[in-house]
Amino acid sequence: MANDLILGWVNGRYEIGPRALGNRSIIAAPFSDTTRMRLNAIKQREPFRPIAPVCLHDEAKKWFGSKRASPYMLFTYRATTEALAAVTHVNGTARIQTVTAATNGPMHDLLCAFRSRTGYGVLCNTSLNFNGRGFINNLRDLDAYTCEHNLDGFVVESRVYLKKSSNHYQEYMRAALSRSAAR
Repeated sequence: MANDLILGWVNGRYEIGPRALGNRSIIAAPFSDTTRMRLNAIKQREPFRPIAPVCLHDEAKKWFGSKRASPYMLFTYRATTEALAAVTHVNGTARIQTVTAATNGPMHDLLCAFRSRTGYGVLCNTSLNFNGRGFINNLRDLDAYTCEHNLDGFVVESRVYLKKSSNHYQEYMRAALSRSAAR
């Protein structure tokens, strides 16, 4: 994801409600406004719609000025950096979800790994669902959604499936081969 891949994320029991809380999500790096635009195209929404961040609880104060837990995306905070363009609304705010190892262990582990790679324990997080049909709960629907909506792949219970025909995946592989050849 640090290389601009957008992935479906399926872990544990499915969710019900208006927000993605880390079990059925589309996740991506939070740095580029083009990521926000691509996520809105994937979701078939208006291009101005904000994308919410999922953030390690211990980094919420650093990036969003939040001192309290926000596990359900109920609170809005002002972003403290311009580096998180994909998850910062035009008015400089973000409706954050905070995560700890106790509230969502797999998402916490993913955020920690992303932080060790990028310096930020923050990701874009939007719901993985078909419009009007609810969350995705089987591999056939997940695969269809990935192909129809141009995701770069998906993760199910920590197992990664990447779409080799994805332009972003191919760019990532070319860059990886170039780095490998340069060594």
